[in-house]
Amino acid sequence: MDRTFRLSPGTASRLVLLAFVLALAGCQSAAEQQKALAEAQRASCLESGFVEGSDAFRLCLLLQDTNERIARLERRIDLLDSELSRIWTWGTLRRWP
Repeated sequence: MDRTFRLSPGTASRLVLLAFVLALAGCQSAAEQQKALAEAQRASCLESGFVEGSDAFRLCLLLQDTNERIARLERRIDLLDSELSRIWTWGTLRRWP
């Protein structure tokens, strides 16, 4: 049974586009980052075959925005979780007088 992980060409190009946007994010202001992300999402929906201005296109943009928000929340939860585990680990190793 072949269990290798393969990306479809559309998914791979979206990941490359997202990586490019994130690479540019380091040297841009917040407004420029939002604009670049919105443009990347728009290009991704157009590449997927949605027609600009249609209900399906707007739904595609909404879903991408929702997925981005969920990803940000997951990154934040992971950071908080790692900080909490670091604090609790430190607390169990240290003996208070």
